[in-house]
Amino acid sequence: MVLGPAQRPSDYTPTASVAASAAVKGGNTRLTGLDRAMLGFLLLLVACNVGAALLAAGWETALATELLGAAYLLALAVRPAWRPLLTRLFLLGAVAGVCELFTDFAGEHVVRSLIYPAGAPMLWDSPIYMPLSWTLVLTQLGYLAWRLRDPAFRVPRWLAVAITGIAGAAIVPFYEEMAFFAGWWRYRPVRVLGHTPLYVLLFEGLIAAALPLLLGSLLSRGYRAVALVGLAVGVWMPCAALIAWLALGR
Repeated sequence: MVLGPAQRPSDYTPTASVAASAAVKGGNTRLTGLDRAMLGFLLLLVACNVGAALLAAGWETALATELLGAAYLLALAVRPAWRPLLTRLFLLGAVAGVCELFTDFAGEHVVRSLIYPAGAPMLWDSPIYMPLSWTLVLTQLGYLAWRLRDPAFRVPRWLAVAITGIAGAAIVPFYEEMAFFAGWWRYRPVRVLGHTPLYVLLFEGLIAAALPLLLGSLLSRGYRAVALVGLAVGVWMPCAALIAWLALGR
């Protein structure tokens, strides 16, 4: 694999722009092959989370879910046309996922809201699977952000931010709810929707909303620059958590 920015349209997903242009001109929107593959990724994670919630078997099902999701993305990245985009999204998510360990630490020991059950192997104060979990979530939301920033779609930046933020505030809390029933983690009682605190919904939405602002030129960046974008997302995470906690968590 060549570690560098994509140079030719054939290096990534040329059908994305073609499909968008056709939709604008002919009014006939259609999904690209990678769109369908990423929709399958979403459905896979939803099915695994629901299954884990029904089993309520604890951290082992969390690790299995994340490894299965990562294997799915790896299988997609075998296709050369998709590899540059997927590897960049995965790298961004991985860097941010490692940085998120600090936000987890603050949630456990500063605001004392987040609780992990005993028994899981830990990385700092988080279960060992958490960085990978965030990697998968950010790859998923990052793909949506990247697609919305395609110039052929003519989606205003503010609308792309709004759509991605709403998606983050809707999709990730679903995973949070399933995590409660699966025995992966829980929160102390505060203002909640189901078993997910309202401040967590805002936190997830704020993280997702930042992605369209950062990913518009993703494919023109080398992997080192992409890692720095992931670091920027990781630095934004505790800031978003603090804003959300002050607004809805106290």
